[in-house]
Amino acid sequence: MIRALKYYGAIVVAVAAAQIWSGQGLAGDEADRMAAFAVVEPLPSPDSLVSREDWKRRIEDARIRAQQARREWRLHPPAPEPPEKIATQRVLTDDTLQPGDIVSTDKGLFLYRGKSRDDGQAADFVAIPRR
Repeated sequence: MIRALKYYGAIVVAVAAAQIWSGQGLAGDEADRMAAFAVVEPLPSPDSLVSREDWKRRIEDARIRAQQARREWRLHPPAPEPPEKIATQRVLTDDTLQPGDIVSTDKGLFLYRGKSRDDGQAADFVAIPRR
């Protein structure tokens, strides 16, 4: 009996939802408001109007460009940055530095004096002379 009531309740909810969704179960003003939420089909994109032959040609052109780019990269791979330069960039932009900290870079030791007063963004470093 309980199972039949659950089944009956599910049917009632489904029918009510279908009527509301279609606008049949709504009064005039409510139906007008629901019409504002109607699904509008999007306009076809310019690419959907392309012929099959043009589409295949575009795909083949893209494949050729990708092959050329891979070939070029193999012949002239980008030179990796030296670890010293990476470490220097990282330490010079470190937000955790406190005035008085000394940092080691690829150009020597530097004393961090804080942010510059002009713009509040640029860090102020002073080179520590070698002994």
